[in-house]
Amino acid sequence: MKSKFIAFQLKYNKVYSADEFQAKFQVFWDNMERAAELQAKNPNARFGFTQFSDLSPQEFKKFYLMDFDTEKYEQIRPPVKTEFGAPQQEGGTFDWGSKGVVTPVYNQGQCGSCWAFSATETIESYFALGGGTLTQLSMEQIVDCDTTDHGCEGGFPSSAYQYVQSEGGIDSYESYPYTAGEGQSGSCQFNKGNVVTNVNSQNSIQGETGLYQQLQSGGPVSVCVDASSWQQYEGGVLTSCGNQVDHCVQATGYNNYSPEYNGESAWNVRNSWGTSWGQNGYILVATGQDLCSIGDYATIVSA
Repeated sequence: MKSKFIAFQLKYNKVYSADEFQAKFQVFWDNMERAAELQAKNPNARFGFTQFSDLSPQEFKKFYLMDFDTEKYEQIRPPVKTEFGAPQQEGGTFDWGSKGVVTPVYNQGQCGSCWAFSATETIESYFALGGGTLTQLSMEQIVDCDTTDHGCEGGFPSSAYQYVQSEGGIDSYESYPYTAGEGQSGSCQFNKGNVVTNVNSQNSIQGETGLYQQLQSGGPVSVCVDASSWQQYEGGVLTSCGNQVDHCVQATGYNNYSPEYNGESAWNVRNSWGTSWGQNGYILVATGQDLCSIGDYATIVSA
């Protein structure tokens, strides 16, 4: 275990003081035991050490997840989309990343701003799908300026869309870059002169059936999920997950009955923990079980 801990330190450039080393080693050991338990529950996935393996589950939640008030969400849930266009592709494998409407994977850092990333990524995708140039947009604007939500302490993609719509648009990432990665939002620097696009409307996507229909025909989807078991995820298809929602991400596509994953069918989910986590920043979540509550808090926009 100690040699594995040293390999972890070397891979992720982790340096500890003499006083810290033993405590961090114990946390790492506990996480490797949890990883082994998760591996047994998820035979088609891989669990081991990640950049988060020296954090206790409590520390991981504090820095990288958030509280998600499901009752409050129901008060602002957007209207459900009921009609869908013709499928881009029947069955098989499909991902919007191959269509030029998904920006590169971001890194939220130690800030519970996943809700702002998920919302921004979805606006980026639908702006591109509507004929605009794929442009990185400013999640920092939402973190700093949206007073309905709580910056690094969490929020909802749906209220982020509402903020953008009421404010008159969202700036580019280039003009208003992300700076909250150390856990602290800043003062609002929104400049209407740098607006790239606005949100015209938003909709909920209902359940995994709706998620599949939207991914087939419409575009990527913002989804809020239980990511508490993702801390030690390395790759493969997740088949066991909780349902206490604490993180928002973007579903970009699906793999149907892939031989690579023992015939498992899975959603392609883009995270905001950088490309060194998971499968180049993505995770595969098995379909058909509403795993991690993936179909319960899904939204899209027109932009």
